[in-house]
Amino acid sequence: MSTMGSERARDTVRRLQHDITVGRWPVNAKIPPEAELAAEFGVGRSTIREAVRSLAHLGMLEPLPGRGTFVRSHSPVSGLLAEFAAQHSVADLLDVRRALEVQAAAAAAQNPTEEGLAALRAAHEADVAGLGSAERGKSPGEFHALLVELSDNRLLIELYASVMSALRASMRKGALASEQDAPTRQSQHAALLAAITAKNSAAAASIAAVHADQDLALAPASRPGRV
Repeated sequence: MSTMGSERARDTVRRLQHDITVGRWPVNAKIPPEAELAAEFGVGRSTIREAVRSLAHLGMLEPLPGRGTFVRSHSPVSGLLAEFAAQHSVADLLDVRRALEVQAAAAAAQNPTEEGLAALRAAHEADVAGLGSAERGKSPGEFHALLVELSDNRLLIELYASVMSALRASMRKGALASEQDAPTRQSQHAALLAAITAKNSAAAASIAAVHADQDLALAPASRPGRV
């Protein structure tokens, strides 16, 4: 790559990272398609592709095949945390995910914002209506991510993003499975939403604990004792 091309690539990374850092797109939102960003930044699609790859390495973006590229963090901190998290077992990651979601639910119920509740309610209603996250240009696990955002605890949010990044990698390898059917998931989401709306922290934490235990688990082939 020429010196001019290298500088253009670095500038594209800086510009895209700045847009993410200042919150142009919320965490878990999908960024515009490659072609659209290339036109906006005045560069080739390959330059955008390389910028996305660089920011994915920092944990700020995550490309999901067939879905698009999603914002995972507004800072590169979660990328370092995700690398650390990935060194641990899936079982340990599930335990930490559970603890974070329970704490997030309790915190969210203490003083939920109307905007946050509206987003959580919209995600739940879309799920009940049978509108998948891919159809709506949303990230998988949208309800859970919005719940954690509602905690308004930036450290908790960054830790959760890191743990989920490692867990999504395990999902792609088939090491995780959901043990819930849609009606059960939707019923528990509704109960969690109601508890948070009522500002009942104890109930929200209790429901979140039950839901986390059933929502994701080690796939049968990955459980101890299986060969």
